[in-house]
Amino acid sequence: MPRKDPYESDDFKRWSADMRRRLIPKMRGSETVLMLAPDLKADFDISFALQIGACILLEKPLILVIHPGKIVPPKLRTIADRIIEIDLDGVTMNDAEIQEAIRRAMMDLGKQ
Repeated sequence: MPRKDPYESDDFKRWSADMRRRLIPKMRGSETVLMLAPDLKADFDISFALQIGACILLEKPLILVIHPGKIVPPKLRTIADRIIEIDLDGVTMNDAEIQEAIRRAMMDLGKQ
């Protein structure tokens, strides 16, 4: 019995249509892409990989926010325009220190 192409499944078609409808237009319309880096030692994060790839293909500046000491793969470190290392434990993205670091990065990178 031949294996089915996973890209032809209804689930994948729904997911990819959702990404094309919601995510890609937002990325196209933004000046920069800000991402919280997941634990790269955990299960492979397909959504994160899609966003990184789209960021590259759309030629958007990439700002990664990571927990101090988190290992960032060398190639990901190379393509990131800015990496903000900040303690994310017990804080929200509204934290003044996080907001200031993001604001500085976005001002530095500006429209590219």
